[in-house]
Amino acid sequence: MSRVASCLFLAATLLACVPPDGAPSPTLKGQPVSAIITRLGPPDSQQQVDGRTAYVWTVETRAPATPVPSTRVSYAAGLPNTIDTVSYPDPPRRESCTLRAFVDGADNVTSTDWQGSNAGCYDAQQRLAGKG
Repeated sequence: MSRVASCLFLAATLLACVPPDGAPSPTLKGQPVSAIITRLGPPDSQQQVDGRTAYVWTVETRAPATPVPSTRVSYAAGLPNTIDTVSYPDPPRRESCTLRAFVDGADNVTSTDWQGSNAGCYDAQQRLAGKG
């Protein structure tokens, strides 16, 4: 298998690991907010939204660098010589996800709201599931 084909296969495999938009999040409803704090650390802020209390976390992660294959032809020896190379973008991209957990009077989660990139939210969901 050529390097380019190998890189494309690897990229397709990595993309398959990213959940699509609207992917189900770990079940947080009914759990105490302390369960989220245990996995994600203290919330970044606390908000009052429509008379409800929401705890807010913003999780940032570095997206894996996607290899960029390229091919060039050199005629240095007088004959064509094909050279395949792979480079990586610099610097790595930062992905983020914001989780808002709405709680009742006993600090139990009643609902959640996720906003951000698939890669950032996937990382946060993995941490909440105890896998990250």
